[in-house]
Amino acid sequence: MNPLMVGLIVAGIVAGLGAALVIAAFTPVRPDLLAALAGPTRGDPFEDADETQPTGAIGRLQHELETRLSATRLTSPDADLAVIGMRRGEYLTTRIAISVAALVIGPIYSLIFAMFRLPIPPAIPAGIGVIAAAVAWLAVGSHTASKAESARKDMRQALVAFLQLVALHRAGGSGIGAALDQAAATSDTWAFRRIGQAMSSAVRAGKPASAGLGHLAEDLGIDELADLAAIADTAATAGATIYTTLMARAASLRSQLHADQIAGARIASGRMSIPKAILSMAVMAFLIYPAIATLTAT
Repeated sequence: MNPLMVGLIVAGIVAGLGAALVIAAFTPVRPDLLAALAGPTRGDPFEDADETQPTGAIGRLQHELETRLSATRLTSPDADLAVIGMRRGEYLTTRIAISVAALVIGPIYSLIFAMFRLPIPPAIPAGIGVIAAAVAWLAVGSHTASKAESARKDMRQALVAFLQLVALHRAGGSGIGAALDQAAATSDTWAFRRIGQAMSSAVRAGKPASAGLGHLAEDLGIDELADLAAIADTAATAGATIYTTLMARAASLRSQLHADQIAGARIASGRMSIPKAILSMAVMAFLIYPAIATLTAT
């Protein structure tokens, strides 16, 4: 076989394996059915957000690098990081490390061509490495945004139940502060715990629980939490009856989430047709190529 063809095949295999590893790394793992039935919620995105003292030389080096990167002017999606419980330094370190690792693809291509003694301009491996690093940089950002959006959906779904619980406790005669606390203590899911932590922090600071909801809404970028904070403020200051308002807001949010799910399903269905179209075009090209080659040869 022609050495050039062998080199191209090997290079294509390496590129395919690299792409497969990247896709596998950023593809959500299918949950186990028994585990999903045993627990009503997915993992807590905030459970790893606590500050822990690094151990070992590598841990201390990583902590120092994260600290230094946090002080730089590199941009980061702070609202998304707050939702998934990731520190700014950790995000920047991960993004830079993966991008730098992707640069190795260029030298790998050079090594493959050198093994088969095939000439290749230095600009080609360099360009491949730069493109791979850029793709890796964008992939980490896209993956983070996707995780944050998924966490926001979970929070909004939990907020529907939270609004109804607050309304029921309020109708049972509890004050607005007690109703919020009792609703937050109903479930141990990460969304309810996050709401409870925000309200507890506000109360310890001498502020109403609704202030904690407002700060949480600003940090996570969830407008529905801000609406709940405004409703709670109205009930606390004016003593207004908010049962109907809370139930109406819960119904509205439920309808919005349902519409979003339908739209997401339609988008996913449309994306499924893209691989089929690409595969069909590849098969057609494979079938047509012999005829075209015969015609051009004659």
